Amino acid sequence: MPGYKAQPPKVVEFGSYTEGDLFYCQPGKRCTSGDPGFNDEGKLVAEGKVTVQRYSTEKPAGTLAVFRNYENAIREMGGRRLTYTSTHDTTNVFLIDRQGAKVWIVLSNAYDSGYQLTYIEAKPLQQVVKAGQLADAIHKQGFATLYINFDNNKSDVKPEAKPAMEEVVALLKADSVLRLSIEGHTDNVGNAVTNKTLSQARAQSVVKALVASGIDAKRLQAKGFGSEVPVADNRSEEGRAKNRRVELVKLK
Repeated sequence: MPGYKAQPPKVVEFGSYTEGDLFYCQPGKRCTSGDPGFNDEGKLVAEGKVTVQRYSTEKPAGTLAVFRNYENAIREMGGRRLTYTSTHDTTNVFLIDRQGAKVWIVLSNAYDSGYQLTYIEAKPLQQVVKAGQLADAIHKQGFATLYINFDNNKSDVKPEAKPAMEEVVALLKADSVLRLSIEGHTDNVGNAVTNKTLSQARAQSVVKALVASGIDAKRLQAKGFGSEVPVADNRSEEGRAKNRRVELVKLK
């Protein structure tokens, strides 16, 4: 906006929107997990590279001018407004989705001296893991933890999980007598029964991928626990992210 000065941005290479806002995607109806980037509580939980950019001024143009400026600019870029509010001087969420590359834009527009933009560029956290590290963890504690990203409510192993899966294959090929229980876990967002079914399907998908890479199916089993065995506090997004995991548990 003319007359506004950009403050130094704050960038987190992998994170999520951490404000406490509850958003409405329709009049009187909170956003749900059916809306891109949200959970059933109405919170934005999109994950990826997060950039927070604050703009300040001594001569505010007005919250309506700021809102219309970004609404029009985002629309021209092929984006859309996701949230519904009765006033423009509040927080709204927009989404630009180009060929599967998603960027959420959160416009916090309730400041007298400026406004704030938060960009979340969707990308999964890539766990750097080696077969030797997995072997050490299994030897010391009987299990190793993997963070494999799945699409929301989906169980297919995504292509970006290939490096981690290759290390699990290397682990099993290096120790020909090792047998593993592949155990899926979720956070507590959503229905408990559905989550347990989903975690079982994800564990089975991992087993299927390992078998396709040459591992004997007799050395593997799949179990889904849903949200029954958390390792962190589900009240925070950071805790929920830790709970969404796959564990490789040594079978006797």
